[in-house]
Amino acid sequence: MSTTSTADLLPRQDEEVTARFLSRAAAVDQGDDDVRPGLRWLGERNLLDVGAPDHGDGRLLPLLGTVESVARGCLSSAFTLWAQRMAVEYLSRARPTALTEEFLGALRTGRVTGASAMAPAMKELSGLGRIRTVARKVSGGYRVDGPIPWASNLFPGAIIVLPARLDSPGHDGRVIVALRVGDEGVRVRPFPTLLALNGTASTSVELRDVFVPQEAVLSTDLPSFCSSVRTTFLLIQTAFCSGLAAESLTQAGQSLDGPDVVFADDLRALQAALASVRERLARYAAAPPAPAEVTRLRLDAAGTAVSATRLESAVKGGAGFLAAGHTARRVREAVFLPVQSPTEGHLRWDLER
Repeated sequence: MSTTSTADLLPRQDEEVTARFLSRAAAVDQGDDDVRPGLRWLGERNLLDVGAPDHGDGRLLPLLGTVESVARGCLSSAFTLWAQRMAVEYLSRARPTALTEEFLGALRTGRVTGASAMAPAMKELSGLGRIRTVARKVSGGYRVDGPIPWASNLFPGAIIVLPARLDSPGHDGRVIVALRVGDEGVRVRPFPTLLALNGTASTSVELRDVFVPQEAVLSTDLPSFCSSVRTTFLLIQTAFCSGLAAESLTQAGQSLDGPDVVFADDLRALQAALASVRERLARYAAAPPAPAEVTRLRLDAAGTAVSATRLESAVKGGAGFLAAGHTARRVREAVFLPVQSPTEGHLRWDLER
């Protein structure tokens, strides 16, 4: 009698998608090119809004397979696919207005990029900080001021989704709003040089008296809204971790000969760890578990990816130390995972609470 692993529910990783993103990975990583052509390519194939909004019924599974396939070729592109898809998720859950529908249409095709600036909300709900962006009510909407500490996909015209605290005496309400790069008062700071992922348009933003119309207010109930998107948020991040890990373990396995056979046990252990991550990823997409289980999955996925890239580097030897090589790029990409929000520290904090 044969059995089917839950991980088999994930679509097989698409070699065409991986090859397409691998061909541009070095240029995107170095900032000689950026992620926008890849997002448009996915949009042309109707892959940017699969399963939106996510109701934990398995409709997200094809999207997770796509994210894994992209990550095998280029983590920069998979990371910005996560940001794009989360912007779609946020807007899909909002009360429909002409403006939100306009935003969704542009995001689904990849004509404009989506930026998720929700980290301050997640941190506040975990007791790790306070939302610094402030919104004051005015006729027809809000005026928003304050910093966005960090976001990606901040290309011209990008749609940013962010939380803001209401500036009302004795009132601690919060709103989630959408605005655009290019709106009056939105100042995107110069893009710094990063260790990796330089084509992702990542930096901080300063908002100065930015008008947000009521039609662009996605929610006035921040805890409920964040709770509704948290599992989706972490599952898609898990998928780009598992895609990176899968590629590094494949590359390590192909080079495991001669004296490098001493790494065989390490390879088998990491293959088992990756199988566990992918099995839970598929299972949780079909039936979301308790929040702590998704947190643990995301933490395990990042750890597996970091260990997998280190193993690939050890097996490849000197060839893997070439700065322009894919092995070195994957090692640098993996260094990003512990600092990607929610950071390793944030995830561990949540698990201990």
